[in-house]
Amino acid sequence: MQPAGPRSDDWWCELTVGHAAGASRARATQARRAPFGWMLLTPEAPLVWAVNRAQVVPNAGGLDAAETVTAVEAAHDAAGLAHRAVDLRGRGDARRLAPVLRAAGYVVQELHVLAAAPAELAERTRPRPGRSYVVAPEGPEAAEPVRQAAEEGQDRTPEERRQVARQWSLAPARDTVHLVARDAAGEAVGSLVVHLASLHLELDDVLTHPARERAGVGTALLAAAAELGRRRDVGRLTLLADPNDYAASWYGRRGFRAVGRTATAHRVPAA
Repeated sequence: MQPAGPRSDDWWCELTVGHAAGASRARATQARRAPFGWMLLTPEAPLVWAVNRAQVVPNAGGLDAAETVTAVEAAHDAAGLAHRAVDLRGRGDARRLAPVLRAAGYVVQELHVLAAAPAELAERTRPRPGRSYVVAPEGPEAAEPVRQAAEEGQDRTPEERRQVARQWSLAPARDTVHLVARDAAGEAVGSLVVHLASLHLELDDVLTHPARERAGVGTALLAAAAELGRRRDVGRLTLLADPNDYAASWYGRRGFRAVGRTATAHRVPAA
């Protein structure tokens, strides 16, 4: 697995049956080096499952469910990753792969795809009196204090927490805007990653500093995203959310509605 280019945002590597599955998949290897997915690698963060995530292509290379999971595991091993994660794009992938992933020790989580029109989102995110923040695009490093604070309560080693906090700084993608919310003193209190697509905007990593929770920071970030969507004349803004989490209902009150489903799976090995 080699990066597609020298830039950190080009470290999307194609995983092939021939490389990742090895001798156990000689039949597929001899037939063709069939791609079955991608993995995002960053040279400074080899242990972070949040950025090192395999995305599976359904039925690629003739692999059945068990063989696909074996290949994904081999790809993680080849990359030296302790934490593993797999994106299951679509309900068909989830039904086919979830039982085998669970048997391999992965935790499978269903996520809802939520969407909102920019105009409705703007209408529902008007600031309340006394809750004023400046939200503007900044470099990905500007949000690291917010990410580091959000990671303090997570069950990870200090090095893993540092790497997760830096994940967007290590692998900034092209066509991505990093919005940072600052308070009156200029302190970073929230952040949001916006992926720019031609017909919609995808929101990712919506974070509020733990000391400013329920103080309107997230609403200010969404309002800025809605304005960005209006300026780019897109039809909707989308994001992923756990349907059982508080955040899903919070997004719902701001105009987001479920338009589809996807799933993710992750495994953290025993210490």
